[in-house]
Amino acid sequence: MALQIGVCGLGIMGGAFASNLARNGFHVTGYDPSPVRSNIFKKAGGIVAKSNKEVAQNSSIIITSVANALILDDVIQGELGIIAGAKKGLIVLEASTLSFDEKERNQRALKKAGAIMLDTPVSGAGRQAEAGEISIMISGPKNAFNKVKPILPGFTKVFYYVGSFGKSSKLKLLINMLISVHGAAFAEAITLARASGVDLKTFQEVLKPSAGNSRVIEYRGPLMIEDEYADLKMKTADLTIMMKDNELIEEYAKKYNVPVPVFLGSMVPTYAALAQGFGGEDPGVITRIYEQMAGIPRKKY
Repeated sequence: MALQIGVCGLGIMGGAFASNLARNGFHVTGYDPSPVRSNIFKKAGGIVAKSNKEVAQNSSIIITSVANALILDDVIQGELGIIAGAKKGLIVLEASTLSFDEKERNQRALKKAGAIMLDTPVSGAGRQAEAGEISIMISGPKNAFNKVKPILPGFTKVFYYVGSFGKSSKLKLLINMLISVHGAAFAEAITLARASGVDLKTFQEVLKPSAGNSRVIEYRGPLMIEDEYADLKMKTADLTIMMKDNELIEEYAKKYNVPVPVFLGSMVPTYAALAQGFGGEDPGVITRIYEQMAGIPRKKY
């Protein structure tokens, strides 16, 4: 029997998962309260549901991708949530970046309903998700992982099974910790390059094959070079989402009493950018903070 897939949350990431799965020949039902997002999914070949409950009624595997824990609680446990329509044996791939406690709360609720949650955060930005080039880390029951394996190539490039529930979220936070540090370091380098008269295009070109390059610089660097952070076709994420993730990383480090001064330093320009109203722009917008401090802003805001 063909797998029936559902996706709850059709935003930047979830919408990309759902559309890629539909284009790759899977039967996909999706729900999002946004008519715009739902229409994009429909054009990709997906079936639009009227609620998360309806998604569950028509799915054996569901991917959830949401912005925060309150939304996840409603998606799973709400009156029209997944549990209200779940069949016994339903598997939920929870792909959001949330705290361990928030995921476990919903895992327990699903278990009582006879469903299984796998912790499945992804690594990659919006454009990578659109291209199906993200990696996914999966933790939870191994037999459930084996059941969902056939759908993973439909929306990911690489997937890893990493063990018991929650281990994948730890890996995700460690990756995001490095993303924050790399982004801040590149913003500093761009500012120093400009202040010292180095052409940014030249800097970008010689950096590509060098040991100083990183995937963060490759996908977010072009926005930082161009000082363009609001273009939806280029934007990799929202700064507010990055800060939410960074606060989870800070809690994670505190829990294990591990000092992370370099990471915490990378959060300083992020707070400054949020204070200036840049929350809806790409996280690379922290470059503007460094440029302001150096007295060489490229634009007036």
